[in-house]
Amino acid sequence: MIEFAHPAPHALHTERLSLTDLVTADFVSTYAMDTNEAVMKYIGGAEQRTFDDYYAFITQRLSLWIGERFHMWAMRLHGRDEFLGWVMIKPIRDTQHVEVGYRMLPSSWGKGYATEATRAVLDYGFNVAGLDEITGVTHPDNAASQHVLTKCGLMRDGTLNYNGGGEIPFYRMARSDFEVANRR
Repeated sequence: MIEFAHPAPHALHTERLSLTDLVTADFVSTYAMDTNEAVMKYIGGAEQRTFDDYYAFITQRLSLWIGERFHMWAMRLHGRDEFLGWVMIKPIRDTQHVEVGYRMLPSSWGKGYATEATRAVLDYGFNVAGLDEITGVTHPDNAASQHVLTKCGLMRDGTLNYNGGGEIPFYRMARSDFEVANRR
């Protein structure tokens, strides 16, 4: 197995969370999460590949998504090793959009971790990566994910044909809206 490491690591910290770029050791946890039916309910179903095939697939995808400005971070509580999920910022294929996204284990749901991590990634995207806009997409039936996006200040703006898979709810936030929200 080829070792995976982010080409330009950039850790983020929130009140409760440490967000560190995914490394090879994290993929056992991401695989366990992606084979969980409840986690994957709105994402296309649980992962069916073997771990080795999954690892090859996900590291290939990450090599397309991440770089100096774009990251996928593992979420953990400060000082703990337990993997809670991941949060990312990456370009949406075949568009000019950059999305924030997250996926978490059921044991982490309902605790505000996704909102906390998303806010940190928005701050990173606007203030470190220098983006002018950040977007989000979610399955039409995933009310919890829609709540996270709106709670973080993203506004619904119609739908987007996401990666050729059909129209799904589309959210966006401009840098100016982020700046106004953070002056309060």
